[in-house]
Amino acid sequence: MVKGVCVMELDVVSWMGELCRKLSERFGKRLLFVGLQGSRQRGEAREDSDIDVVVVLDRVETEDLAAYRSLLRGMPQGGLACGFICGLRELRGWPGYDLVALSRDTKGYYGDLLALLPPLGREDELTCVQVGAANLYHAACHTLLFGELEPQELRGLYKSAFFLLRMDHALRTGEYVPTRKELLEKLRGARRQVLLDEAGTGGALQRAEYEERLGRLIGLCGEILQKGPETCR
Repeated sequence: MVKGVCVMELDVVSWMGELCRKLSERFGKRLLFVGLQGSRQRGEAREDSDIDVVVVLDRVETEDLAAYRSLLRGMPQGGLACGFICGLRELRGWPGYDLVALSRDTKGYYGDLLALLPPLGREDELTCVQVGAANLYHAACHTLLFGELEPQELRGLYKSAFFLLRMDHALRTGEYVPTRKELLEKLRGARRQVLLDEAGTGGALQRAEYEERLGRLIGLCGEILQKGPETCR
């Protein structure tokens, strides 16, 4: 049971098709884009994983949000839905480093996301990696100082680490690798070890192992911040 919903096997392609139909009926020409991101899009989802939907309208009013919420409640397993919704002008004013990540991790089901975005370039990719490394560095330091040896604390950090390593790899090599399995095959050294560490976060850890893993995260993020993602190996 997740969010009050009985979890059953979900055909996400059919689900997204039905969602696009309902959104199109409700918003008509105001609907500009519908897409899917996250673990459902990458084929890495569990049965209870969120359905991370991206919706772009010409504009977003509070009544539009209420209508969208009502629509989702009428969808099978709609309680799993979450994600990103915005108006076109807001989308075009979004920080470029966030839009880089959004565009890379989103599969379109209705409309063309790239056609809606402002021009994005290498500086946006650099900033995406630097901001990701800075945020993860801070979070890992905070967790080491004040954390309580809880596996979920590490799982949240490793989720961020995956996104960081994926974008970092794309920036360094020009190759965008969508899944954890594929990325693990590409990485070497400290980067590979951090991704390997994620697999062991399901059970209890001793304090020494907990701090060792956090130390590797802190060290990698610190190196990226000091040397820059393009020079750090």
